[in-house]
Amino acid sequence: MKKTTSKQRGASARVTDPDQFDLLDVPDPTAVMITYSGRTVDLEHPDFSRFDIEDIARPLAYQCRFVGNTRSFFSVAQHCVLASRLAPEGYAYDALMHDCEEAFTGDWPTPWKARIGRDVVRKAVEPIKLALAGRFGFRHPEPKAVKLADQRALATELRDLCAPHRVNWQDLPPPDEAVIVPLGPEEALADFLDHYRRLRPAASPAD
Repeated sequence: MKKTTSKQRGASARVTDPDQFDLLDVPDPTAVMITYSGRTVDLEHPDFSRFDIEDIARPLAYQCRFVGNTRSFFSVAQHCVLASRLAPEGYAYDALMHDCEEAFTGDWPTPWKARIGRDVVRKAVEPIKLALAGRFGFRHPEPKAVKLADQRALATELRDLCAPHRVNWQDLPPPDEAVIVPLGPEEALADFLDHYRRLRPAASPAD
């Protein structure tokens, strides 16, 4: 069977919205995600050229870190803001956007990444992350400074949000001195958007 391309999908007479595919034209509809705004994204050949930052921020704000295994709700969006605050000068925007692909993949817990294989997960997610970097103008691959900020955020979350545990997290850097104050989804959404608008580069493709 000849594979249907994205351009062919967009030509359907049944769908007039340029942000959407007609799922009847897609051989495997499970490869297409529908966002809260009604936009659709082909996970195999992602195109975010028409996406707004809200398509990223909202799902991040409504996802809880650690698959919900926290003492209070703590969103991926708030985690990104925390990492942004912990990043060195010049890397705050990259740190804010470092988990933006999770708007479409969900937040993969570290133990599952290790169990499935980090390289397997990375390969599956790479087209999405690369397309998002092109759209929103953050550095990819992830700079070491951003990874360190992410790890410091994780260490802080383990201290403030998780039950006492003996899991060996190996060589995590020291946590932030400030204690986390968890935000609800709408507060986290507003805070993420505020940081985005303040930090994004002037020449960002998303302008």
